[in-house]
Amino acid sequence: MYKCLKKYVLLLVFLLAGCAGLSGNLEKPSVSLAGLSVAEVGLLEQRFVLSLRLTNPNDVSLDIKGVQLSLDVNGQQFAEGVSSEAVTLPKLGSVLVKLNVTTSLSTFIQQFNGLQASGKPIAYRIKGKLFLPLRPDGVSFERQGEVNLP
Repeated sequence: MYKCLKKYVLLLVFLLAGCAGLSGNLEKPSVSLAGLSVAEVGLLEQRFVLSLRLTNPNDVSLDIKGVQLSLDVNGQQFAEGVSSEAVTLPKLGSVLVKLNVTTSLSTFIQQFNGLQASGKPIAYRIKGKLFLPLRPDGVSFERQGEVNLP
């Protein structure tokens, strides 16, 4: 019985080592801002639909369990959001994920006034986490860029 138990323990150790190696060898998916549209304008809160392009550089599919995100505009926090929508990110492929983000009225007015006066490109930064089954703490991402208004 001791030999049988020893075999099972040894098998379990090899399986766990294999899973740890697999998750450690994966490259982070890249995340980029693909779009932002107004969903609802309220008296105290505004909701936007933010579209993210997730790209998988790995040759295995990744199951995304959710996304947590914050959006900064011109160096100031603008909106935050989360999504628990599960999506499969295909191997060596990309997928578009949409999530609702919210901002307060004061933040919205402050940003809107700043945009009208400047006439310069709008600098943005998105940062957050992608949640995957083998990574309970999530995979962090950050991306920044500029957008020119017409």
